[in-house]
Amino acid sequence: MDIDYSTLPKRSILCVDVKSFFASVEAVRRKIHPLDAYIVVIANKQRPGAVVLASSPLVKREFGINTGSRAYSIPNDPRLIIVEPSMKLYLKVNNMIMNIYKRFVSDDDLHVYSIDEALIDVTASEKLFGDKFEIAHKIQRTIFKELKLIVTIGIGDNLLLSKLALDNQAKNAANGLAYWSYDSIKDTV
Repeated sequence: MDIDYSTLPKRSILCVDVKSFFASVEAVRRKIHPLDAYIVVIANKQRPGAVVLASSPLVKREFGINTGSRAYSIPNDPRLIIVEPSMKLYLKVNNMIMNIYKRFVSDDDLHVYSIDEALIDVTASEKLFGDKFEIAHKIQRTIFKELKLIVTIGIGDNLLLSKLALDNQAKNAANGLAYWSYDSIKDTV
């Protein structure tokens, strides 16, 4: 079955994710670049079976410790900084991020997906800030400049394509960006 995508609404949607949000906030708190940190955020440091809530990218790559891992799987390595969550701080930082997004779009065009992820319809904003790619770069730069956090962004013609671009390509892209359009569905989806 062929679908005529030209009949579907085409928007400029950004799906923005803060890379390893809890661990990154903890890194910045300690004045460590999030991509250089060895941070593990764990529910309760005293319980061997406690759940890992977040780990920095280096911890994921070098130790295989991911969200959902257990405390007993964390090796005794002096580089690792193991911390309990600071939800009040994470909510405060999330609010700061949301305020950055609101510089680029109205409240109606900002859809919070989770504490570290949002869907942003920048279609109406392109007249003010440039095309969807320029806006994505500006958001990345602003969040890093002001908060020292790294964000990856999936860009799509609709909400689903932007989320799929984020999860399947942007998170591993060198520049943290990926664009999936209706035209690329046969190759991407």
